Amino acid sequence: MLTLKEYQTRTLDALKVYFRECQRIGKASTAFYEVTEQVYGTGIPYREVKELPGLPYVCLRIPTGGGKTIVACHSIGIAANDLLHNDCPVVLWLVPSNAIKEQTINALKDRTHHYRKALEELIPSVSVLSIQEALYETRPTLATGATVIVSTMQAFRVKAANGHRVIRAIKP
Repeated sequence: MLTLKEYQTRTLDALKVYFRECQRIGKASTAFYEVTEQVYGTGIPYREVKELPGLPYVCLRIPTGGGKTIVACHSIGIAANDLLHNDCPVVLWLVPSNAIKEQTINALKDRTHHYRKALEELIPSVSVLSIQEALYETRPTLATGATVIVSTMQAFRVKAANGHRVIRAIKP
C-alpha cells in the first residue's frame, strides 16, 4: 500500500471530521464553519450549492502533482462510512479528458494498483465502470458494493453524441 504524505493525511482527516460533524449537527454549513474554525483558527463561510440544498459540498485543494487521485480514492471510503453510512455508494468520478478517463478506469480496475487498494481499504467490494458499462448495470448489482462510474465532463453536453448517457446511467 502506498504511504500517504502528511498533507494528504491531514486533508483526509479534515474531510472525515467534516462529514462526522455534518451527521452530528445535521447542517452542512454549520459543520463547515465549525471544522474550518478548528483547522484554521477562524471559521470560513460555507458556500452552498443552490441546486443541492443541504448536501455537504467541499473542495479538497491539493497542489499539482500532489496526489489528488489517491486522495480521491480514500475519500470515497470516508464519505461512505462517515457521511452516508452505506457500504454501497454510487460514485460519479469525473475526469477532464478521454485519455485520463481510460487511464483512471484501467488503474481503478487493476486489483494490484495502489489506487484500487486505496479504494478497497474502507470498502471491500468495489466495481469500476465506464459510463457505457454503467448503462447496463442493474439495481441488485449496485446493492452489492461500491460502484465507481468514471466519465468526462463532456458526457454532460447535450449536443454530444452520448450527451444524455451520464444522466441515464446515474439516475436511480
